[in-house]
Amino acid sequence: MQFDSFQHASRWLDLATFGPKRGEAHAMIDKRAKAWFDEQVSLPVTSHLSQCEKQFDAQDYGKMPSRSTRIRAWLDIAFYADDQLRQRIAYALTQIFVASDQDATLINHTPAVANYNDLLCEHAFGNYRDLLKAVSLSPVMGHYLTMVGNQIGDPETGRRPDENYAREILQLFSVGLYQRASDGSLILDANGSPKPCYHEKDIQELARVFTGWSHTDSHLMTPMAANESDHDRGEKHILGHHFAKNVPADQEMDQVMELLLHHPSTAPNICKNLIQKLVSSNPSSDYVRRVSEVFDDNGEGETGDLKAVVWAILTDDEVYTAPPQSMSKVREPWLSLVYVYRALDVLPGGGSALVESDLIYLKTCNQYPLGSPSVFNFYLPDYAPKGVVADNNLVAPELQIVDWSHVIYVHNFIYGILRLNLQDINKPLKKQLYIDVESLKVLIQNKDIEGFTQEVSERFFNGSMPEPLKHVLREHYNGIDIHPGKWVQRLLFIALASPYFHVQENRA
Repeated sequence: MQFDSFQHASRWLDLATFGPKRGEAHAMIDKRAKAWFDEQVSLPVTSHLSQCEKQFDAQDYGKMPSRSTRIRAWLDIAFYADDQLRQRIAYALTQIFVASDQDATLINHTPAVANYNDLLCEHAFGNYRDLLKAVSLSPVMGHYLTMVGNQIGDPETGRRPDENYAREILQLFSVGLYQRASDGSLILDANGSPKPCYHEKDIQELARVFTGWSHTDSHLMTPMAANESDHDRGEKHILGHHFAKNVPADQEMDQVMELLLHHPSTAPNICKNLIQKLVSSNPSSDYVRRVSEVFDDNGEGETGDLKAVVWAILTDDEVYTAPPQSMSKVREPWLSLVYVYRALDVLPGGGSALVESDLIYLKTCNQYPLGSPSVFNFYLPDYAPKGVVADNNLVAPELQIVDWSHVIYVHNFIYGILRLNLQDINKPLKKQLYIDVESLKVLIQNKDIEGFTQEVSERFFNGSMPEPLKHVLREHYNGIDIHPGKWVQRLLFIALASPYFHVQENRA
């Protein structure tokens, strides 16, 4: 694949990063996507834990890093880190392999949560089996889904192994509730009902595999280790497979990872979920099938190669040719704000080397990284709001967290971002983030509304701003001689408050 136009390159960056910065798409025209992709994969991993420590040191108060410290560190990386593709994929993975600092234990372990984010970054282009095992042995996940200290059952006391992780690794992290064909469609029984992937007995048996594991340090930073005296060494039957007795905990864990890797429903379940998080809420069955086939075999006989899967997701022809109905998704509120800041070359005020704002994360977006209210993420993948979406048998997952309070808060926040361009830039505040709209102000000074519209189109709409929005901008601008910054604020706010910005779609 070669980037043959600005629109093509900008759309790629829109999907593969936290948003294109000014000039990036132009620089990629006539270059090959594989070169960009391979360079991104080879870049060193930017560590959330290290950045969190830098934020805490600069903060110079408090006994330990707070959640806000971690959010600011996350923004440092999203705004400025070079390994954008890895970080973007890892963010998607945080919404599949969900662990959250809303948990009563994890809220007091900010470095551990940052370290869990790093775990997902490190495995973003590795093998799914290795990722799943790393997640399973993470003490953060162990606490979140109560696998830490899971003990063998005791008939005398009535104690049974904790089934929480066993249930969620099946439902959410691998095969899913129902059997799926490679194209993601549900496999139905003779009565037309979806066939379940597993039964309650499978969960009970799998819970026995996950006995004997506990964390090895009080900071929850190193992988859990097995205590064989607490591990159930009896034979087990899981998803139709026999597990022999007297198998050590680690070896049995590997057997489960291999079983889930090769289960026929894992590829379509995980691949469709990734496509929904990155590209389209309603991918075609052929798109899902093509990506699932790469998961099953990367062309070299390897199953679960996530690097190959990500490449297949981003380079599929449909991504750049399919109509918006099957090639679009609502932007997550949090990512909308990050996109705006990146597009406008954001910098912290007062010469600060670090972001000192957390974007009022608890109030603004109904979400923040690794802050889901439950293991089911902020929104469900099959959520379909009543009306035009449901009536057309489509889904719009992100709209589950978009309510009127969000619309007001996010749009007010964006208006506040733009208001900063009117303040005295010689007296910047360290706790503010400042954007660069000088080129837009020059266009307004020159009364060049067409040039202004074109630049806004390139910065925020991949160079393909819809004609109805262009018309609104032209109609709203009447050339009144007021401060150009105020015109920029008004016109840019109209563009960024429009549904056209808050929906990523193929407009080619």
